[in-house]
Amino acid sequence: LGYRIKKDFQRNWSLYLLVLPVIIFYAIFMYKPMYGAIIAFKDYTPAKGVFGSEWVGLENFTRFFSSPYFGRLLRNTLLLSIYSIIFGFPAPIILALLLNEVKGRKFKKVSQTITYLPHFISLVVACGMIKDFCLTTGLFNDIIALFGGTRVPLLQDPAYFRSIYTISSIWQEVGWGSIIYMAALSGVDPQQYEAATLDGASKLQKVWYITIPVLIPT
Repeated sequence: LGYRIKKDFQRNWSLYLLVLPVIIFYAIFMYKPMYGAIIAFKDYTPAKGVFGSEWVGLENFTRFFSSPYFGRLLRNTLLLSIYSIIFGFPAPIILALLLNEVKGRKFKKVSQTITYLPHFISLVVACGMIKDFCLTTGLFNDIIALFGGTRVPLLQDPAYFRSIYTISSIWQEVGWGSIIYMAALSGVDPQQYEAATLDGASKLQKVWYITIPVLIPT
């Protein structure tokens, strides 16, 4: 077996050289950090380090699962995941469908750029922006007041947390997520739309019978 491996390496050394950076990347950034997972089984003290801290086994897990906050944490985690799937998953698809219907190329490019930008904003900066927007004197409350509503401290009311979390997540990623769907839509043959128009198809029927079937594999 060792001889076969050596012979294969001599024959395909250039392929092994190409895959070497990938192996190094995964070793450094994926596998090396995994040693830190043993912190969960230790009474971790920064001064002693990971290996110097006392081993406590499943004590941390027992304390967590028996905590009065465990049910709330589990419920919030599941709900946030469900909200992200229900509202976050279709958002980039809907945006791609809307942008695909825009005829003005200049306006379309500007719209795409505006929706992409939040993805490149640092998470720390994005959280700071959301905090400012949610103040009683912030943007969201200005809009609420404009329509005759009452200003409320949004971040101080737990009832608004899941909505703010889900909406802000969509805001930051919807433009970037729509790129792959826009790429799929760019491959649609314009003659299909022309043929559908001649057959008397409405705008909605074109989307339903031509555009969406193209997106389904993606």
